[in-house]
Amino acid sequence: MNKKSLKLRLNWGLYLKSALCNVSFKLHGIHSPIVACEGQLPSVLLEGSMRVGKRFCIRGVVARSEISVGRDAQLLIGDRVFINQGVTIAAMESVEIGDDTKIGDFSTILDTNFHELEPGRPDKPKPVTIGKNVWLGTGVLVLPGSKIGDHTVVGARSVVRGELPPRVLAVGNPAKAVKQLEIPDGWRRE
Repeated sequence: MNKKSLKLRLNWGLYLKSALCNVSFKLHGIHSPIVACEGQLPSVLLEGSMRVGKRFCIRGVVARSEISVGRDAQLLIGDRVFINQGVTIAAMESVEIGDDTKIGDFSTILDTNFHELEPGRPDKPKPVTIGKNVWLGTGVLVLPGSKIGDHTVVGARSVVRGELPPRVLAVGNPAKAVKQLEIPDGWRRE
């Protein structure tokens, strides 16, 4: 098999997988224009509402991503968002992901802890907001109540708890801004 026929075969596989993903999203009642999927289809548990913007892409070559939206909860994903493999997103109240955001392999975004920390004190979900043109590196954990400003980059394996300002590089546990980034309005990561 030559290079050209292999590339054509891979493209047809991507188109077929994306078509299946679009059908799956429609059957789940997810509002989305067109979804591109590579590899395994994401696992979706949808009791609330999920809206996906234009040119959404989700990858699952090595590991399937998981998306769950609880009853009366919402997950809003902007235009041109890319979610890499093994990502987990759980919205039990509200998770919002801005346009042009890139989410690295095996990252997790949660608006709830799911379990009470002490007897008689149930967990209360806290909304998560991720701004526009944000880049979450590999293995980033975004905890309930977090807010990440536009154009911010969160380094690999960092834990976001609380608020990160716009246009910073943040790293660590908890993630802290270590560098101001000079990013003009209108610029976006490709």
